[in-house]
Amino acid sequence: MSQHPMHEANRRGWDAVSAGWQAEIDARVDWRSIPDNIHLVLDAVELKYLGEVSGRSVCVLGSGDNLAAFALAGAGARVTSVDISQTQLDIAAGRAGELGLSIRFLQADVTDLHELPDDHFDIVYTGGHVAVWVSDLQRYYGEGIRILKHGGLFMVNEYHPFRRLWKLDAGPLKQEYHYFDHGPFTYDRSEELPEGAGPSGTQGRQGPPSPLPSYEFHWTVSDMIRALIESGCELLAVEEYGDGNQDWEGGAPLEKMPANLVLVGRKKRV
Repeated sequence: MSQHPMHEANRRGWDAVSAGWQAEIDARVDWRSIPDNIHLVLDAVELKYLGEVSGRSVCVLGSGDNLAAFALAGAGARVTSVDISQTQLDIAAGRAGELGLSIRFLQADVTDLHELPDDHFDIVYTGGHVAVWVSDLQRYYGEGIRILKHGGLFMVNEYHPFRRLWKLDAGPLKQEYHYFDHGPFTYDRSEELPEGAGPSGTQGRQGPPSPLPSYEFHWTVSDMIRALIESGCELLAVEEYGDGNQDWEGGAPLEKMPANLVLVGRKKRV
């Protein structure tokens, strides 16, 4: 469990909505095909820097739907999958069993990876909208780099911070957030639950949905680069790519803005 109250609220939110959220992912991606085709999940930009992963130890932080974990394990990596939501991990573990993939699943807050040793992994990969749920970017990246071997690769692939500024509505683009306002921004995830489901995911609760607060934090490009460097990495690359609209962006005309920000670092050798 997380010791940070906002992270703990986010954990409860993800435990509650994960089944419905996973169903939305499944409508777009066939998870059974991923181990045989890493390109279904990882972009050419990422693969260029990851290189050959077979036989290498990889930790996926904030693994969520675990598609990246399945892709890397299918390519021969020894994968540890870390997520704050045990429900997410339980779904993934069942699927890994069906796929015949050997993956270690660990429930943990990305700002506290005390169960994982120093200097252990060849690669630490994190991405897919993880930073937005984390209140302390320096501790998050710092923990990821602590568990990385000296000379190991640290890769971040995030939803581009520029995309978080806008109202997610169809029609003319309207700014909703200030770029330098980190938040937290609070909203109620109970609206995402199916009718009759409570925050724990159980059925039969009477009356209107009870609040299920979640907290978002908006980090800038420089925040991410600074946290990576100050945590002990040499910055190898910064990449921006993708300009298509995402399903959940409400039809906002964001197609001319970068969708992904990739940072690649190498942990400094002693």
